[in-house]
Amino acid sequence: MLNAFRNFTKSRYGLIIVFIFLGLLAIAFAASDVTGMRQGVSGANSGTLATVAGKDVTERHVRETLERYVRAAQAQGQNITMAQVLAQGGFEAALNDAINTAAVEAFANRNGMAVGKKLVDTEIANNPQFAGMDGKFSQDTFEQLLAQNRLTPAQFREGMTTQRYLAWLVGPVALRAPAPAGVVTPYVATLLERRTGIVGFVQSLAMDPGPAPDANALAAYYAQNRSRYQVPERRIVRYALAQPDALKAQATPTEAEIAAAYKKDAAKYAASEKRGVELVQAISQSVAAKVADGAKGGDLTGAAKAAGLEARTIEASDKAGLAKQVSEAFANAAFAAPTTGLQGPVQLGGAWFVYRVSKVEKIAARTLDQVRTELAEEVAKRKLAALLADSRQAIEDAVGDGATFDEAAAKAKLATVRSPALIANGTDPDNVAYQPDAAVAAVIKAGFGFEQAGDEPQVVAVGQDGSFALVSLEKIVPAAPRPLAQITEKVKADYLLDKALAKARAAATAMLPKLQKGVPMAQALAEAGATRGAPPKPFDFKRSELRGKENFIQMAFDMPARTARLVEAPNRAGYYVVYVDTIQPGSVAGDPQGPQMLQSITQALGQVGAREYDQQFRASLVSALKVRRNEAAIARLRADLQRNGAQ
Repeated sequence: MLNAFRNFTKSRYGLIIVFIFLGLLAIAFAASDVTGMRQGVSGANSGTLATVAGKDVTERHVRETLERYVRAAQAQGQNITMAQVLAQGGFEAALNDAINTAAVEAFANRNGMAVGKKLVDTEIANNPQFAGMDGKFSQDTFEQLLAQNRLTPAQFREGMTTQRYLAWLVGPVALRAPAPAGVVTPYVATLLERRTGIVGFVQSLAMDPGPAPDANALAAYYAQNRSRYQVPERRIVRYALAQPDALKAQATPTEAEIAAAYKKDAAKYAASEKRGVELVQAISQSVAAKVADGAKGGDLTGAAKAAGLEARTIEASDKAGLAKQVSEAFANAAFAAPTTGLQGPVQLGGAWFVYRVSKVEKIAARTLDQVRTELAEEVAKRKLAALLADSRQAIEDAVGDGATFDEAAAKAKLATVRSPALIANGTDPDNVAYQPDAAVAAVIKAGFGFEQAGDEPQVVAVGQDGSFALVSLEKIVPAAPRPLAQITEKVKADYLLDKALAKARAAATAMLPKLQKGVPMAQALAEAGATRGAPPKPFDFKRSELRGKENFIQMAFDMPARTARLVEAPNRAGYYVVYVDTIQPGSVAGDPQGPQMLQSITQALGQVGAREYDQQFRASLVSALKVRRNEAAIARLRADLQRNGAQ
């Protein structure tokens, strides 16, 4: 996980290479990394963690970098929390990132570099992300976009200044990172290396394990392998469930409540209208007029395409929905327009529109009798949710006032249940047929959150429907191996399987010198008495094809030609015997995949080289400048973040 965070910190500088050619701010916004520009966090402590040539690295810088890690990972679909970032070393990565950035700025300032206000203003004005409907810079759009990312214009400008220094200093360094052909070609040739051979399998079940163990042998074997029979810690939990079904009778709505709900939502049941519209939105009157002229024959979609635009069709929407999808001004006009004919071009709310009303749907008013069933269900749901919430609050108040589990459950009139001794996943090692439902699984999870039996009861949610449970830990059963008397047959079977596995290893080992002398795999297996199971299987792979292959195939690429080795199969099933027949060196020129692989590897190694140049350059800046770390402040911030991240 930490590699993803570290790669993210590097990618910011990798983007700088792109910024040089495509414009700093346009790419930053297109990549949805405007938050990466942020240089301040509202309410964050500004204590100094380090100084670099007089420039302060503050708590807000580190907090902001950590938040950026989390947001970037979450934007890529990763379920990452701040606690996980910190646990994987994210704090140190963020602190180093902030120190490196301060070093770049300090170095730039010492060497006479300065980012002028005019340069920043020009880049902002030319950024298409900040353009309004007319295609020109819009102050409102600029401020709205920054507000969405919790930025002030001053913070954004500060971030742009930092990124410009990085573009000037780090960009040229990282650009000079082509991967040398003398490095790439041998590497690709290694990936194209091909190996052939054959794999045989000596199955444990094919071996005679010998006589069953007597009592003494079985006891000795059990003592040596007690960890195999370990049962995890178990817990016995008492709980009382509060579920909606038990309160449904109390949630039955009265006629007065149904009538009040109808009156409250009168607009919902009044007569209404929905309209379908076809529209084209343009940035100027001239473009809209061109669309309108082209649509006189009735084809608005074709006229839009001819003007380089796209027509939108909204099938059926009320006025509020249309305002949300387009704009309030457009919705007002569309609901006032006639139901036939083309409308526009017309300016509505700052944009130009050409549209037609394609459908009008009149919805009649509904009386109380017509919606009684619907309203009764809605009122009942609200009352049931309120009853559950009140019941939960009453139980929590009782526990807070010192009530025991039994007292709180009795006061709430809830039946209590005692669970079996269950492990953390809610299953019973003594009863494989026992399968907890979702509510019990949530209860057991809460039970494993107690430090010791007798702790204050807890109220936990156990369902999406508002169900909850009062939970108390009764007993902790420590982890321990099962008694031999309970699992005699299991231990006996394991004993015999281990004996058979040992014989399978001996048989497989005896095959190795035979194979290396040229004896065929099938004959060697037959002589070892291991003909049961699948027949020998030949293999033919390139090194580049090893991902996902079995461990014995991967082992074949670490062996000399004309040699044999063995490796144990999973679950003590036996031993694979691998014989490598030929090794064909890879050739970039002689392999059909060679040129394409050479290109992709060159690009990949070039990116690695660029990051390495980047890291080395920034490390040299840090070493050349005077850096003072406030270890006490760093430790305090780390502890504070860990404490808050764990909550």
